[in-house]
Amino acid sequence: MTIVIMDGFPGPLPPYAEWLRDSGKELLLVTGRAREEVGGGYDRVEVVEGYANSPAVDRFLLNLGLRTELSAIVATETPDLVRSGALRDYFGIAGQSREDAAVLADPVAVRERLAVAGVPVIDVAPVLRITDVYAAAAKFGYPVRIRERKIPGHPAAAVLNDEAEVRIYTQGGLTPDLISVPSLFAEPWVVGERHRVVGPVPAASGERPELVSIVEATLAALPVVPGQPYAVEVVHTTDGRWLVDGIGAETSDEDEHRTAVRVQAGLETGVKR
Repeated sequence: MTIVIMDGFPGPLPPYAEWLRDSGKELLLVTGRAREEVGGGYDRVEVVEGYANSPAVDRFLLNLGLRTELSAIVATETPDLVRSGALRDYFGIAGQSREDAAVLADPVAVRERLAVAGVPVIDVAPVLRITDVYAAAAKFGYPVRIRERKIPGHPAAAVLNDEAEVRIYTQGGLTPDLISVPSLFAEPWVVGERHRVVGPVPAASGERPELVSIVEATLAALPVVPGQPYAVEVVHTTDGRWLVDGIGAETSDEDEHRTAVRVQAGLETGVKR
């Protein structure tokens, strides 16, 4: 029985081997790091050049699963969510499915799902063509912010303050050709205090009740992994509204990361959330 650890973590290698030492399973680390960076504690290490975008990761694990029984696939970074979900589906491994992972990896799908559930969110519109930018500006007003849909963190691609800036931004098209589809979305410019809260929120957290309520509503409406921590981004606007910006599987706290790893491996976490 093997636990696969997909190491998409951007910083120093987390101590996965230490966190999973009591599993009694073979530990296989799949990573893009140089072998000398990994250290000990793993039964096997597979180094894949260009890990983040390489189909060799999928091919390796597909071939491995045909001859080795995989008990769990651990993947805590957003870029790994969909491919790990697809692998779980294919091999019948417990955990987050491809369909659920695809929702959490897409900020537009997250906000649309939350809006249907009645959770207040920042308005959103997918941008696939030039017309979508004009339509978003007409719907939201100016300024309108254009953000990357598939890049982790969804950074701003542009902030457009009037129609003249929209014309300049769209003058050369959004992609090199009309066949290609851009990975962008538009949203209104929202001013307010931003909060990043990891949920489920402990009872004695000291967070404001309004903030706890919207975080818990967010987790209840989305296909999250039970027991795994998620970071929810919320804006408290200057006119008093609480609006969800997004959600991420990544957390900055090492204990929270450890909890996520152990939950995905099917192990007790020792944490009550």
